Amino acid sequence: MDTTTSPALATHGLEVRAGARTLLLGITASWPARGLFALVGANGAGKSTLLQALIGLRPAHAGEVRLLGRPLAAWKPRALAQAIGYLPQQTHSHWDLTVEELLQLALAPPDAALIEACELGPLMRRRLHTLSGGEAARAALARAIAHRPPLLLADEPAAHLDLPHQHQLMRLLRACAADAADAAVLVVLHDLHLAARYCDHVTLLAGGRVLAAGHPDEVLSSASLSQAYGSAVARCDLGRQSFFTAES
Repeated sequence: MDTTTSPALATHGLEVRAGARTLLLGITASWPARGLFALVGANGAGKSTLLQALIGLRPAHAGEVRLLGRPLAAWKPRALAQAIGYLPQQTHSHWDLTVEELLQLALAPPDAALIEACELGPLMRRRLHTLSGGEAARAALARAIAHRPPLLLADEPAAHLDLPHQHQLMRLLRACAADAADAAVLVVLHDLHLAARYCDHVTLLAGGRVLAAGHPDEVLSSASLSQAYGSAVARCDLGRQSFFTAES
């Protein structure tokens, strides 16, 4: 990760609680203004909570979040909406819109290239309730990035996609980070293979803390993953590809 670049996102001592439970404890981390970055870890490690806390959807009980160099609390809602794109795990609509109508709710209309990249052309007249999970995810992604935000945060965007579309999505996210002068994409992933193959930097969470952060080759080691997941995880490198399996 290029540490000479001013951080797009940074936290210092971030703590988030839910009642008596501590969800995040002492998170100090930063992500530069350009690149594709992953949050990985076991279920309940705090990945989604951290993503939500970074944009104010989860209140911080201690510590600080800085977005594009400014404290999160200093951002007005409209300016914050223009600066970020957010793709939650589940996309809900109170109205049974068509895909075309959903995209009209974006801050900027998606261009033809984005519609083609997300394979939405045949779906534009379809209503949301008729879409598969993967089709809905692609429509939600197009809406989130249509205004070309400098920050994109996506929570398990590959979860509902088949294998070819998972890789298509990751290539699109890489393009979002590479095509703009300054664009940071932070994505929660469960598939460690996708994180190893496509991401510039990986943050590994365990028990609401940062266990390791750095280049995928360094962070996604068998030792670190076994510690994070609480069971033996083996990494196998075949050529330039990395694969992971849980050992019995």
